[in-house]
Amino acid sequence: MTRIRAIKFAVLAAALLALLVACGGGGPGAVTEGVELPIWRYVNSGWVSPRDNQGADAFSRELKAAVITSAEELAQFNHEVVSKRSHGSSTSLGRPEYPGSVVLVAYLMWLPVQGDPLSVTGMEIEGSRVVVQLELEEDSQGRAYPYLFAPMTMVTVDRTDLPDGPVEFEFRLDDQTSVTVTDSLK
Repeated sequence: MTRIRAIKFAVLAAALLALLVACGGGGPGAVTEGVELPIWRYVNSGWVSPRDNQGADAFSRELKAAVITSAEELAQFNHEVVSKRSHGSSTSLGRPEYPGSVVLVAYLMWLPVQGDPLSVTGMEIEGSRVVVQLELEEDSQGRAYPYLFAPMTMVTVDRTDLPDGPVEFEFRLDDQTSVTVTDSLK
């Protein structure tokens, strides 16, 4: 009986090893050629309700953005924008390490609450300009709720990856809607 278990274990180990090799390794020393890793890291996403939303009615489709460079600015943002549902964890919320991090936030007013539809899909640095590509998931997964809130996404970027001096951040949603925020990054 012990010999049969040993054979089963050996076969299972060989199959796992073959799968790992077929998938490209994935260990700490693995190198992925031709794949450029993003410079941003996920912090938080979910649904928010801005306190100061004058001029925005239920049929608005307005993209808003913020650039956060300190813990004080993050606290101010959290005071101005009330989180209704959050998908971040304590680990992801602890990713920004000021002053070495810059947090980029975008939200779109107004949509019916369902899933986690807004995400950053690309970021390009062109001189003193950073273009942040956003995507709105058309078929969000999850339960639909009868509320209108703003889907929000929040990522962090190392300050060393950004240009010096004032930087113009252009947030683009599906290459149609855009908003620009300029920050000195001080």
